Amino acid sequence: MRKERVAAEIGIGETETGRGLNQEISLVRAGDTRWGSHFRTIVSLLNLFAEVVTVLKYVKEEGSTLSNRNQANGIFSYFKTLDFVFLLHLMLETLCLTDTLSKHLQKKDQNILEAASLVKGTKKALLVFRKDGFPQIWKKVCTFCEKHSIRIVDMSEYYVTPRKRRTNKTNQHHFEVVIFNTILDMQIQEFRERFSEVGTELMENMVALSPCDSFSGFDKAKLLKLSEIYKNDFDDSERVQLNGQLDIYYHSLLHVEGNCRPLSFVDGNWEAPLFSFGL
Repeated sequence: MRKERVAAEIGIGETETGRGLNQEISLVRAGDTRWGSHFRTIVSLLNLFAEVVTVLKYVKEEGSTLSNRNQANGIFSYFKTLDFVFLLHLMLETLCLTDTLSKHLQKKDQNILEAASLVKGTKKALLVFRKDGFPQIWKKVCTFCEKHSIRIVDMSEYYVTPRKRRTNKTNQHHFEVVIFNTILDMQIQEFRERFSEVGTELMENMVALSPCDSFSGFDKAKLLKLSEIYKNDFDDSERVQLNGQLDIYYHSLLHVEGNCRPLSFVDGNWEAPLFSFGL
């Protein structure tokens, strides 16, 4: 039977549709921590939504146990609600904005400057989405609901919960303010906590320590800025001395010959290979 075949394929992750970038789309289990894992799960669920609903409907009617039938019935009923579809699309759009940064941060070889740029760009994209994104996501939700025969509400009417309880808030207020704005505010706040302005500035300034391209990124101003960030490691006197030490270090880099590595000034002594910054 088709229902059994689809259920088996979904269960083992073999169902695939599309070509090119969409060639491999299967209902995969989300991991506990990786953003990318949740992103792939949502993408696969959206693409296999009709098949998943078919299997749930079959299980709720023909399941081997009462527990299985009741569980499938509950999931099936929720899947067919506007609330679920809206949340699914909201999660997709949010993770779309963070996926590039997530993949970059998982690389073994990091480009600090690029990472700092992606952090700023992602933060800005989340803020713009929070400000202007609701109309576009609502349009996608309505298109999806029409395709899968899910009831779309009048935004000016009062919101009725999935359990048929009427509220004193309009559908517009429920989906845009209670859900969309609240979730985006939480995401933006979490993002700010994970990637603070000081942390981003630290990443940008640390590029000045990179030995890539014969220390082409060396920047005394950025290194002095780092000494201000690490206030517990540098007092005023040491910060003044650091200004001159960086000049000496820079000129030592320019005059390195052959395979000699540039010296670093550590605890009053020049040492190879890198300038120690007390990190």
